[in-house]
Amino acid sequence: MKLNKFFIVAGLGLAAVACSNAPEVAVDAKDEKEVEVAEVVASEYVVAADANTVNWTGFKTYSDGSHSGTINVSEGKFMAEGDQLIGGEFTIDMNSIQCIDLAENKEYHDKLVGHLRSGDFFLVDSFQTATFVITDLVAAEDAEAGTTHNVSGNLTLRGVTKNISFPASVMTTEGMIEFNAPEFVINRTDWGVNFHATSLAGAAKDQLIDDNIKLSMNLKAAKA
Repeated sequence: MKLNKFFIVAGLGLAAVACSNAPEVAVDAKDEKEVEVAEVVASEYVVAADANTVNWTGFKTYSDGSHSGTINVSEGKFMAEGDQLIGGEFTIDMNSIQCIDLAENKEYHDKLVGHLRSGDFFLVDSFQTATFVITDLVAAEDAEAGTTHNVSGNLTLRGVTKNISFPASVMTTEGMIEFNAPEFVINRTDWGVNFHATSLAGAAKDQLIDDNIKLSMNLKAAKA
C-alpha cells in the first residue's frame, strides 16, 4: 500500500514538473502563418514627347568650327520600383534633327540638316528612328557634380547597336521621373558614320570632322 502511494506521489510530481516547463501560452496551430513579403510592383512612367530632347554637338578636328542642335524623343518609358529607377527605353525621331546655331539662317540650316539626314551621316530615309534601351543602372559612388547614377544601355543608330555608358541624374518625385545626362561622348564611326572621319585617310586636314559627337539628354516622364 505504501509502495502504491509512492508511485502516485511520484507521478503527481512528474506531472507538476512537466506543467511548469510548458509554455505559458499555448500556440494554436491554426493561427500559424508564414510572414508574407509584399510584392513590389514596378510602375511605368511615360515619356512626354513634347518635353524631351537629345542635344548634340559636332565639331571639326583641326579648327574651331562646330555645330549644335537637338533631336526629339518621340516616345518612351521608364520603369521604377518605389522611387528607384530600374529600366527604361525611348525612341529618337531622326527626322526631327535641328541645328540651333543656324536657326537664324534658314538656307544654311536646311543645307546642313539635309546633309545630316543623308547617307553621309545618319541615312534617315532608311533609318528614321534611333533607340536607347537601359541595360544597367548603378548608384554612383564618386559621382560627378549633379549625377546620381552610372547608366549603361544599347544605342541603336543606322541599324547598328552598341552599348554605351554615361553618368546621369535621376530624380523621382510624386508621379514624375526626371532623367538628365550631362554631356558625354560617343564615337560616330562605331555606328558607320564615317564622312570625313579623322580616323580615315584621304580627306584634307581642314575638312576633317571629329569622330566624337557630344550628346546630352533631358527627359521627363509622367506616371502612367
